Amino acid sequence: MKKRLTTFLIILPVLMLAACNANGEEEVPKGQRIIATTVALTDTAAKLNIDLVGIPSTAKDIPEVYKEVKQIGQAKKPNMEIVRSLQPTDLLSVTTIKPEMEKALKSSGIKATYYNYNSIQGMQESITAMGEKFDRVEEAKELNAVYTDKIEEIQTEIKDKKKPKVMILLGVPGSYLVSTEKSFLGNLVEIAGGENVIQATKSDEEFISSNTEHLYKLQPDVILRASHGFESQVTAMFEEEFKTNDVWKNFKATREGRVYDLPEDIFGITANVNADESLQALYELLYEEK
Repeated sequence: MKKRLTTFLIILPVLMLAACNANGEEEVPKGQRIIATTVALTDTAAKLNIDLVGIPSTAKDIPEVYKEVKQIGQAKKPNMEIVRSLQPTDLLSVTTIKPEMEKALKSSGIKATYYNYNSIQGMQESITAMGEKFDRVEEAKELNAVYTDKIEEIQTEIKDKKKPKVMILLGVPGSYLVSTEKSFLGNLVEIAGGENVIQATKSDEEFISSNTEHLYKLQPDVILRASHGFESQVTAMFEEEFKTNDVWKNFKATREGRVYDLPEDIFGITANVNADESLQALYELLYEEK
């Protein structure tokens, strides 16, 4: 008995040392160590009850459950020193920023999984894939049912209605682009019962540049103005543009008061967990239901 006790006392310090890292802190147990690199993926992970060890740095609200989780920097350009220190088993990103992410991960030995958030269908397929990968199949089914139910509800409502022609402007401070049907905003408009007046000329063309003279010829019934960051600045820019540029004043949508600014918290440039709210709000704008 005495011999066994002596052996245990010798081994104990070794075990304690192995349980600590170089800074004297306890090591996180090995297993799935997941980093979400975008806000949309972070919100999805919260809905699926997935534990994260890393989240993007953002000024936007993040789920309370991740308030103490390590921030890794911007979605397109994460701090690789922090990323490596977290020893991720899974790094989640989206297809729209794959080139930037691949550049950031080069030579790091870390591989990312890319999910398609360019449409609600793409997001639903991504949610299903995450549910299967991280043992959250039932949670994924429940979440996807929210969007399926909302889509079916709206499709029933618009079945016999005339589709309004819609133009979607995406602004950043100082300039703007026009969204095609390939963008998430274009996908929302289509599902909510609108007809996008701008169509892509290439298979993956989400946004294009144009001039007001060309856009004027399209005469949309509704103009939607969205922002990609700096929401207050972009809204002010659009207000000034529509006041000072005489071409905008003559648009049918402007004359009839059907120009709307979309709040960025539910109308992002990629799909997000608020998609059911986005669809409902957009349906009401397009069909003027209050």
